[in-house]
Amino acid sequence: MNPKSLIKFLLSASLLAIVLYSVDQERLAKAFGRVELSTVVLVVLGYFVGQLMSSVKWWTIARRGGINTPYLTALKAYFIGMFVNCFGLGMVGGDAARGILIAQGQPKKAEGIASVVVDRIHGLTVLCILALITSYSIGNDRVQPELLHLLLLLVVGFISAWIVGPWLLIHIPGIKSTKLAAKLRHVAAIFPRDPKTISIITVISVVFHVLQISLHAVMAHGLGLSIPLSTLFVVIPFVNILSSLPISWNGLGVREKSYVFFLTSAPALMSQDEAVVFGALWLMAVTTTSAIGGIVALVSGDLSSLRAHKAASKAAQDSHQQSEPIPRAANAN
Repeated sequence: MNPKSLIKFLLSASLLAIVLYSVDQERLAKAFGRVELSTVVLVVLGYFVGQLMSSVKWWTIARRGGINTPYLTALKAYFIGMFVNCFGLGMVGGDAARGILIAQGQPKKAEGIASVVVDRIHGLTVLCILALITSYSIGNDRVQPELLHLLLLLVVGFISAWIVGPWLLIHIPGIKSTKLAAKLRHVAAIFPRDPKTISIITVISVVFHVLQISLHAVMAHGLGLSIPLSTLFVVIPFVNILSSLPISWNGLGVREKSYVFFLTSAPALMSQDEAVVFGALWLMAVTTTSAIGGIVALVSGDLSSLRAHKAASKAAQDSHQQSEPIPRAANAN
């Protein structure tokens, strides 16, 4: 395990331990016992359907950006990327795997990875806007105004990056006639510009996030909790944003702590042990769906190609480092 992954895992374990320490274990066991199998199945299936929708959105971005690949190839790459994210202990690694696999057979690995970045930027932007709209239109007593202001800044930043970023990539001085300039133009083209594509991926993203919020209503019902859907539409976007940050393993610990922060304060809508059950149900949905990617990777042999690509990249990096001249010491004769 590399140092970054170890840090993420330790942070997740520490946050989860803090939450578990404050929970009565007997009450926690009873809370788990209240969850019926039908609730578990519905949450897992709903999460799986959401990932299918998300794969279509990513494929649309990639195709409009010039990566001509069949949807089934993109679907396979998407789920293998989920597997690497979940069991490879690192979101960046999974994103890179997705980008590499969707560009197989084409010299467009940079564009493939860029398509994942664009997909994530767009998804976070839509999620932030959804949280702002629901917070201001419905009203809330769960989210502090400072957090709403921070989300507004994030939205402005994401939209600005979407508009200015591609322009900057193709106007870097001094590289206009190089191969790097051509590659940067191709990467810039990954950002959708036409209203039709932006409309399609935005509609998919909105439906995807609404589905994820609705699954929390299913979990609440399964635990016998009475949490208004309007409250979930305000709170869950913040929970999802925080748990998607690359500081933990699959949001473990961060997600549970977020549930506690937003939903257990007075008037409490759930107890801390119920927050742990919420997190466990979501983690089960993530790991079950991600395991499908592992099966696909095992059958297709794509994990071997990813290992070969990683080895080739490391060899090229080592070769480059060895070819660089060793600087002489400042006081050398």
